[in-house]
Amino acid sequence: MMMNNIKLLGRLTAKPELKQSSKGRSYAFFTVATPRQNNRDEADFIRCIAFDKLADAMAKHCGKGRQVLLDGRLEVNVSDKGDGSPVAFFHTVIANHVDFLHDPNREAVA
Repeated sequence: MMMNNIKLLGRLTAKPELKQSSKGRSYAFFTVATPRQNNRDEADFIRCIAFDKLADAMAKHCGKGRQVLLDGRLEVNVSDKGDGSPVAFFHTVIANHVDFLHDPNREAVA
C-alpha cells in the first residue's frame, strides 16, 4: 500500500490569504518556513493550501510567525510549453489538519 502523507512543523511567513472559488468554496494559500534538521540557520519555504472550514479558521486565527503543525499530502503539478514538454514542477501541500501552536503576536499571560 502506498501513502502520500506529509507532516510539517514550522512558522507561517505571512497571514493566510482567504479567497473563494467561483463555486463559493473557501481556500487559503500560505507558506510554512520549516528549519532544516542539520542546519537550523536554513529553512525550506513550503507552499500550502487549505480548503473550506480549515481555510476560514486559518485566515481568522493565524498571522505571520504563527507556529503550526500541519498534516496533509503533497501534490505535484507540471506546467508545459504547450507541446507537452515540461517547463516547471510546482509542489503544494494540501492541508488536511492544522494545529495552531505558538503565536508570537499574542502577549503571554502572566
